Amino acid sequence: MFSAVDDIPHADETRTLIKDIWDLRMAKLRSSIDTFVKSDATHAKLNHLTLMELNTVRPFLTKALDQLNVLRSNTGPGAQYTQD
Repeated sequence: MFSAVDDIPHADETRTLIKDIWDLRMAKLRSSIDTFVKSDATHAKLNHLTLMELNTVRPFLTKALDQLNVLRSNTGPGAQYTQD
């Protein structure tokens, strides 16, 4: 793998700043997802997301929402409880 660290002034500081920004954005996204899931809403609006951020949480979020749907449908009115 090629690296151009010598071409970037203050490469270590730049790498640290980029990682800090990424961590803050991911924390904000996780907080928004947590609020959405707990709110029992049917849709969410997230502004200013990049495709990379969205693709990072997509696998988790789709599985989590599928599981929530299964749980809610099994505990809603008319649900039948069985023991297997």
